[in-house]
Amino acid sequence: MRWLLGLVVVLTVYAGAAHLSGGAFPTFGLPLGGDRGALRQTTQSFLEDIQFKDFDKAASYHAPERREDVDIPFLIQRLFLQKPESLDIMDYEIVFADLDSTATRARVKARVKVKSLVNEAIREQELLLFYHRADASSPWFMELESSLRQLEAKAGKKH
Repeated sequence: MRWLLGLVVVLTVYAGAAHLSGGAFPTFGLPLGGDRGALRQTTQSFLEDIQFKDFDKAASYHAPERREDVDIPFLIQRLFLQKPESLDIMDYEIVFADLDSTATRARVKARVKVKSLVNEAIREQELLLFYHRADASSPWFMELESSLRQLEAKAGKKH
């Protein structure tokens, strides 16, 4: 009987730690970690979608009114400086998920290991993906375009 009580205590402590870490610990499918855990899971799903070249699914993390206009292959090329068809995403890890004080803006940092199918070079790259929502009870939407800096300054802006 003591072992059962010990097991319950260990599992409770682990679940509490997983929740407080924002889903950084494996949760075995349990919805732990609050918003940070949900953002980690969304980012993991997004990276899996681009790993398997499912660009329509990858666009679905954007706001509904933007999904048709999001050019995921072009954005991947800007992120990795390589065409998606010659890129093999070998592995990825979510480093952290962070929310602002209003809980309406978030960013998730990921470390991605990629291999060029052209020259067989393997490199690791860090990505910072941004999310937003209208209010604390609304769903999160990715802003992949805002994760990438503009190549040129906006017209009329001083720099």
